[in-house]
Amino acid sequence: MKVNEIVKDWGGFEKLIKDIHQGENIKVQHNVKLLGQSNTTRQIDVLLEHSNGPYEYKTLIECKYWKRKVERANIDVLHAGMQDLNASKGVFFTTKGYQEGAEIYAKSKGISIFVVTDVSDESWGKPGKIINFYLQIVQKAIDCIEPKKTQAMFLNGIEKEVHLELHIGSDSENNHHLIISKHKKKFTTLEKLIDFYAEEALSKYQNKPVLINNGEECIRYVNTTLNLDFPEPLQVLKDDVVILIPEISLNVALKIDQSPITIDRSSNYLYALSVVDYVNNQNFLVSKLKKAEYPEWQPVEDKAPSDEESVKNGSILTVGMEGSFDITETHQLKRVDLRVIK
Repeated sequence: MKVNEIVKDWGGFEKLIKDIHQGENIKVQHNVKLLGQSNTTRQIDVLLEHSNGPYEYKTLIECKYWKRKVERANIDVLHAGMQDLNASKGVFFTTKGYQEGAEIYAKSKGISIFVVTDVSDESWGKPGKIINFYLQIVQKAIDCIEPKKTQAMFLNGIEKEVHLELHIGSDSENNHHLIISKHKKKFTTLEKLIDFYAEEALSKYQNKPVLINNGEECIRYVNTTLNLDFPEPLQVLKDDVVILIPEISLNVALKIDQSPITIDRSSNYLYALSVVDYVNNQNFLVSKLKKAEYPEWQPVEDKAPSDEESVKNGSILTVGMEGSFDITETHQLKRVDLRVIK
């Protein structure tokens, strides 16, 4: 949203300046002709009138949509108009700035001078007016669990065939396999241990996500194998059998739903402008929402540049989903190597 996109000519600039001064308890007029004390008719680009009790205030605003800087003579004409019309205040708006003599003279006469420019990315706040990032929604699923080098101890001395039927994701521990070795201080059941490491695989991806297919909207699946090695074997109780598990090969699949996100922070505004007060060295962000009755003036504070940003343009924002997706979604897919270009 640039000034030259909002304003096409000097008349449009005057109307814009009129609009940014609209507010409660103030009368704003454009292109007004007033008869002065010298019996001279003076044309005022924008006239502000408001009262406070028995007091009435009149502000004259001069607007110059020029390709050159305002000169001292232009400020002098405004000052003469203020005196002739007994105005309380004089204000100048332009887009190209002021010559040094014009600045000095305006300050000496109490005339406010402003420059209207495009809003910089700094004024919008980082990362700027346009925000571009990639959203990845990530969910896990366990593809394969392979205990290795397992042994069994039969508490009643009767050997039999043993099967581990794990119930991952079930909240009830009634059908879970209890851990009775020292690992139970962290994991009460084998199911909770497996789920923890599956979640860890998801977290590791979130800490270092990969942009897929140059950022296009897509769904992809990533498969990773975790080799869990326990220096002291897990001891898992199943009925009357203790199963010793020194190693587990855990295959975890991640479903990544990627979408490019573009946000234009000016899209909800009729206009957004940077207005610089040359007298008080103050910068304002002047904006008007499409559904707002009046514009809003917000001072822009100078802040030291920071490398820390919540979102940088081009960054990847990941959201980890609870639960697991249906692993059968991956069964008909062709496996390919993941190539990460750095």
